[in-house]
Amino acid sequence: MGIDSVMGIAITGLTATQTAMRTTSNNITNVNTEGYQRKIADFQTDVNAGVGAGVSVAEIKRLTDIFLSGQVRDAESATERYDAMVSLHERFQSLLGSPGDNSSIAGRLDQVFDGFAALPIEPDSLVRRTAAVNDLKNFADNISLLANQLQLLRAEADRQIAETVSTINSQLVRINDLNQEISKQKLLSGVGAADLEGQRDQALSLLAEFMDVDTFKFTGKTGVTGAGGLVLVDQLARSLSFTQSGTVTSTTRFPQITINKIDPVTGAEVPTGEALDPNIKTGRVKGLIEMRDEVLPNFALQLGEFAKQISDQLNAIHNDNTPIPPLTTMTGRNTGLVGTDLTGFTGKTTFVTMDASNNYVNRLEVDFTNNTTSLNGAAAAGATLTTLADVVTAVNAQMGAGTLSFGTGVMTYSVPAGATSVAIYQDSTSPSDRGGRGFAHFFGLNDLMESQVQSHADTGLLTTSAHGFGNSGVVQLEFRGPQNQIPASFDLDFASVGGTAMSDVLTSLNATGAFSAVGTFTLDSNGALVMTPKSGFEKYKMVLVGDTTNRSGTKLTFSEFFGVGDKYVANAAAEMKVKDAILADPKLLSLAKIDTSSTATAGTVPALTPGDGRGAVEFQQLAEKAVVFNAAGHLAGVTTTLSSYAGAVLSDMATQSAISQRLQEDRKALSGELSARLEGETGVNLDEELALMVVYQNAYNASARLIGTAREMMDTLMQIAG
Repeated sequence: MGIDSVMGIAITGLTATQTAMRTTSNNITNVNTEGYQRKIADFQTDVNAGVGAGVSVAEIKRLTDIFLSGQVRDAESATERYDAMVSLHERFQSLLGSPGDNSSIAGRLDQVFDGFAALPIEPDSLVRRTAAVNDLKNFADNISLLANQLQLLRAEADRQIAETVSTINSQLVRINDLNQEISKQKLLSGVGAADLEGQRDQALSLLAEFMDVDTFKFTGKTGVTGAGGLVLVDQLARSLSFTQSGTVTSTTRFPQITINKIDPVTGAEVPTGEALDPNIKTGRVKGLIEMRDEVLPNFALQLGEFAKQISDQLNAIHNDNTPIPPLTTMTGRNTGLVGTDLTGFTGKTTFVTMDASNNYVNRLEVDFTNNTTSLNGAAAAGATLTTLADVVTAVNAQMGAGTLSFGTGVMTYSVPAGATSVAIYQDSTSPSDRGGRGFAHFFGLNDLMESQVQSHADTGLLTTSAHGFGNSGVVQLEFRGPQNQIPASFDLDFASVGGTAMSDVLTSLNATGAFSAVGTFTLDSNGALVMTPKSGFEKYKMVLVGDTTNRSGTKLTFSEFFGVGDKYVANAAAEMKVKDAILADPKLLSLAKIDTSSTATAGTVPALTPGDGRGAVEFQQLAEKAVVFNAAGHLAGVTTTLSSYAGAVLSDMATQSAISQRLQEDRKALSGELSARLEGETGVNLDEELALMVVYQNAYNASARLIGTAREMMDTLMQIAG
């Protein structure tokens, strides 16, 4: 071996150990850098013509565990999912209060019942009436506040999703760019691009915080898939597309997060038609979508069901009683019915008119079951009561023209000539009933509570009843899942229904190509439209897209008439309030009952007694009444008291929050443990690095001395050669 060969070999030693020392120095300086993975210089022997020619660094390797790194990303992704959920839960829980607090819905309901309990003592006390009405107002205001806050939190979740999508896009661009840089660096340096690969791993870790991701190799690069295998990075760059919604309500249909390919020539985004939402399993996006589309809407449904039932129960009592002085006109709400609709009532109801002293003028008992009427206690006489128009005709024939009127879905009962006030009461043994409600209650002639939507959708229709929507108008419906899936959609076009009965509508909705694969539509005994999801679709909901129908000119659409969609449950809590007239004048609070003990008429027999508080007692007894609640949100259908259901609503909201918090803590602990294990295997150990530095320094010194020795030998040879 010549001296020049020795010199060359020594120089390779200097170069290789310099690279190794530089790598070790970089490790030491990054000992506190989060996520940094230790790197080592991988030496190889250089060979020239079969003879050793020194040493070189084949590659700067990162000490990494691909499997463990993936486990860490998955754990961090799960932690971020529940962290996003906990944050929104905490904001809502701060408004709820605990079940025992006076400020909670349960506490405010107790205050309402306490106010009602004081009314029978002095039913005509304006102070007590005002206090009871104000307690009811405060309760309704609290329900409305919570309902509106739920929608604001959904809007906040949607805003965060938009921000997250923007961050995801920046990381996808970064990973794609790093792939290109790493390939170039490997070609130029020949020793790899460990630092750039570390940056790519950091980008992957950040991406995993927002969604579930996996990796694959292609042509020496790292590809990324997410959300059920959808490709996010390969040879082509990709970006996610999402448009944040403006004002969020219970009817808001959120757009899906879709994937676009980036044209490498023009840079334009080309839609792939792939949606991320239905496939995403974990990460911050998953948590936000789950809160926006499932958890918070379920809370809204539970709150709405509670508001619906308490409003309906209060209205039932209020419609069965009357204020003193009584009303001159009773005007109902738009029911969507018209005069040609079948009466649909059974049982008896009595129409009363009174004079200025609250004595009877006339009293007409209408028996819907037997199709008879009885005026002022006279023998029952046959009457035509087939349609609602027939009922109006029969009442006016006995009580005076214009006493009862019905138009655009609204029933009105007004004072006829010769009388001063009016009232309606239910028969005690055979009360009138349509859709589970008495005559006054069904039409809302003397309601106490109101909201954005009607408190029930029990239409009283039968499958043989006329649907009333004519042959025009379209109801656009979607079936949506908890992750924004849309397995079915259908346009109910009344031009194509092919019949006039409700059975024809049900046939259209249940037809193949409509919703037959996901659920079944039926009409229950109260005339409510019921959609029963099939197996596997229990968490899916019917969503209204648009509705141009009009029931018989009442301006009530199909969706309004039947309460199609979450809106007609959730919005029962939104703007829930005491009717303005009663709030302005608590004397209109109906606490008295019509005296039915006498059959005498006119002038001397009182229909009402000042100080009568029998209606107040009914309000008081409502606290103990078992009420039927429909399944809503996370709560199954149940028969219980209003206070118990209020407690169940609060308990479920607290439970869902606790579950998210517990899962967040568990995943955080797992993430910490896995990260510590990965750090132990791939992190920097200062003692080890300092020991290596000494080894490399000695190797460097040895190579330097070898060069010195070779130089001395060369000098000696030069001297000998003269």
